[in-house]
Amino acid sequence: MNWRVGGFVAVGMLAVLPSIVAAQSVPTESLVELTQLERVAIETSVVLFMGIAILGLFPSWGTSAIETARGSVFVSGFFGVLVAVTLVLLGASAWIFSQVMLGWLAAYPLALLVLGTTFIARAIGFIALGNTIIARFGVDHNWVGLLVGVAIAAVLALIPLVGAVFGLLLTVVGLGGMARTALGSGKRTEREQSMPPAHRL
Repeated sequence: MNWRVGGFVAVGMLAVLPSIVAAQSVPTESLVELTQLERVAIETSVVLFMGIAILGLFPSWGTSAIETARGSVFVSGFFGVLVAVTLVLLGASAWIFSQVMLGWLAAYPLALLVLGTTFIARAIGFIALGNTIIARFGVDHNWVGLLVGVAIAAVLALIPLVGAVFGLLLTVVGLGGMARTALGSGKRTEREQSMPPAHRL
């Protein structure tokens, strides 16, 4: 299990790397002004590397979260909003701690938790959308869905406002899929699906 955790952290660092590079190449007073190429690089890197981490290291959990997000978008969106509010509060707490002496001891872990959860949820949301699209062509494969999701992320990165809003919605749905999977209220097992209604709990 240790190698999986280590691999997940390594891939997560790779996902963060493009944003760090982009930040270093932009003046401090205009950090939010990224070029289209930088936006495409950041968006596709996050979805690609986190998607590889999820499907490669935690395929069972990842598949469940993806199918949960895809199967009930509105319910997952509701749960996702609740989780998103929690993440915002944690992020605000991290900022407050960072202003206090030795507060970084709590600020850094909280910031990593917020960023990591957001990146994972974003990848899940894009893969779920990719799976929905390829399902119309008779294809049902998470890795293909990941590639389609990366392509969608690249296109959305070229449309700053609309792309940001759409990406946020996918992230919220991904958060909901993660939360519902963790709570055990996501996709039913194959055994449950094959049971007659009268025999289901």
